Amino acid sequence: MPYLGGEELKRVYELAQREGFALVANNFAEPNVLIGLISAYSEAKSDLLLQISLGAAKFAGGGRPLPGLRALVGYVRALSAEAGIGVFVNLDHITPDHVEDFIVPALEEGLCSSVMIDASALPFEENVAATKQVVDLARPHGVLVEGELGKIKGVEDEIASDEAFYTAPEEAAEYVDRTGVDLLAVSVGTQHGVSKGRDLVLRVDLAQKITARLQELGRGVPLVLHGASGLSEEQVRALVAAGIRKVNKDTTYQYVYAQTACRFYLENRAAILPPEGTGFDPITFESGAGWSPDKKLFDPRVMGRKVQGAVAQVAREMLRQVGSEGRSLYA
Repeated sequence: MPYLGGEELKRVYELAQREGFALVANNFAEPNVLIGLISAYSEAKSDLLLQISLGAAKFAGGGRPLPGLRALVGYVRALSAEAGIGVFVNLDHITPDHVEDFIVPALEEGLCSSVMIDASALPFEENVAATKQVVDLARPHGVLVEGELGKIKGVEDEIASDEAFYTAPEEAAEYVDRTGVDLLAVSVGTQHGVSKGRDLVLRVDLAQKITARLQELGRGVPLVLHGASGLSEEQVRALVAAGIRKVNKDTTYQYVYAQTACRFYLENRAAILPPEGTGFDPITFESGAGWSPDKKLFDPRVMGRKVQGAVAQVAREMLRQVGSEGRSLYA
């Protein structure tokens, strides 16, 4: 199944709304995470929503976001062609100052299925105006738009906030009505970055109230949960039951990647690093003590395959928690 666009993604969200499950939105910046995700989602017969932030695109492009985005989406297109599920790309946390240099060319080149415009740091009226601009730009391309109302504490990529502001149901209704967004990211007590779910003041009741208010007005757009890393299974399930239909995951994958790589290299240190005090030339492979590294272990593909497996394992667990296993529309 080839990489798909906004119209197909909209149908997946409509199914999630009807059947009460959520999509996990998975951030990635390089191939190992992507390969692990595609493996897990294909096995589970669940459509895969990938996320690319400006920082991830910048990393993949050697400091140039747009070439990096093109490279990452090219990789997605190539691998998704034989994945047997629907695969989608959301641009994550793109701020208003990058509309012209990042969002517009991404829309014109078909590099995304949806885009999240993050104007939540602006006053309400300015947030509405900035979000509405992106909605108007995206409509002709059939791309969905996610807006954010309220502030989520913590740091995610290049977005930072020292404090949280909960989303008010009435403001959420007005915001959706005036902007025409397809999805709404709400602040209900989660945090970006490293946080433990048990330490959060999580407002499941607020998610329920926002969902109910939007439904009353005939604006039942899917709600989005940012900062979901660290939540327990019970917390995730409660939020999905309250109307959350998109659950973002980034920090969890970053940690699993680092943990897996760190453990591998620590376990194989003697085969990769020369003994203390021993000189070694990585160009000639000459060593004063006659030591040589083991190519079966220092080849980055060996560690990479372990990362892919670890990411796939976490992805399978998240699919189970949000209830999207076996619910692919495009398998």
